[in-house]
Amino acid sequence: MCFTWPENIVYLLLLIPLAVFLGYGVMRAFHVREALVGSDTAEAIMPRLRLGMVLLKKGLLFSAIALLLVALTGPRFCSGGRPVPRKGADLVFMLDISRSMMARDVLPDRLGQAKQEISSISHAVRGGRRAILLFAGAPLVQCPLTTDKEAFDALLGMASPDLIEDQGTSFRQALQLAASLLEPGSENRLAPGLKGEKILVLLSDGEDHAGDIQAAAQQLKKAGVHLFVIGVGMRQPVAIPLGGGVLKRDEHGQVVMSSFKPETLQELARDAGGLYYRSRAEHTVFAEVSERINRMEAASRWMMEPAEHDASLTRTLLAAALFLLLSETIPGKGAGRR
Repeated sequence: MCFTWPENIVYLLLLIPLAVFLGYGVMRAFHVREALVGSDTAEAIMPRLRLGMVLLKKGLLFSAIALLLVALTGPRFCSGGRPVPRKGADLVFMLDISRSMMARDVLPDRLGQAKQEISSISHAVRGGRRAILLFAGAPLVQCPLTTDKEAFDALLGMASPDLIEDQGTSFRQALQLAASLLEPGSENRLAPGLKGEKILVLLSDGEDHAGDIQAAAQQLKKAGVHLFVIGVGMRQPVAIPLGGGVLKRDEHGQVVMSSFKPETLQELARDAGGLYYRSRAEHTVFAEVSERINRMEAASRWMMEPAEHDASLTRTLLAAALFLLLSETIPGKGAGRR
């Protein structure tokens, strides 16, 4: 036997409080009978046959509800099985475009290095959909989930700090938005076996001005999102160019220096149960990341579906439940009237 909606099996647990409730009703009937008329005259006023009828009606009601709950699971007689493809993997690239990503401790700069990693991973991963989420002080969906690789590449090339006015770096809001991209409301009703893999690839230099990312990371892990974190940059502090030979300065006129901070990224990957990689000019990581994603997607690409099934069992259970409910409503005759 197999089930069309196995996630509904949990509703059978409702039978436990139902049995307790109906049993209490029967016991209450016995106590009220004796309390009103006394044990000596109770037999004459409410014969045992009527009490038996109460038990029968409660049993019919319990059985009818039990059959309805079983029918909710869509039970079927099935034999054999066949492999069917699952929904393809959804891949969201979360790209840091804060001003610090313009630092040139890697060439052409940290943002350029991160874009190259994204482009290479996107082309190496087979099938599925891709999305781009840009973030600095606030997140921005640059490209929603799509299978159009040309549009994806074009929108990736346009990513720059100028797209987000609120600068700084805040991971928490971006992680929450990424989670919503990977679990749209229209797919919440799909059976878990039919949903594709959910993969998030985050690229950043590790600067986080807001903090409080642990809860968001744990939420990703709970939602089954596979997180890949790629750090970009060097530890030695470097100036942040703003274009035209101008360097970023603070309110006192001092040149702002930026250095790669892997600790935040490593902590994020650990809390989310993900993997951390370090991208450097002499060592890109797109081959390692794309290979692991391809293995992950291939391992979950197929699932077994019953080759033959008979849905008549569900209809039979519904008919039986209806019959029992009708039987329960038929008034029983009293007995032993004197």
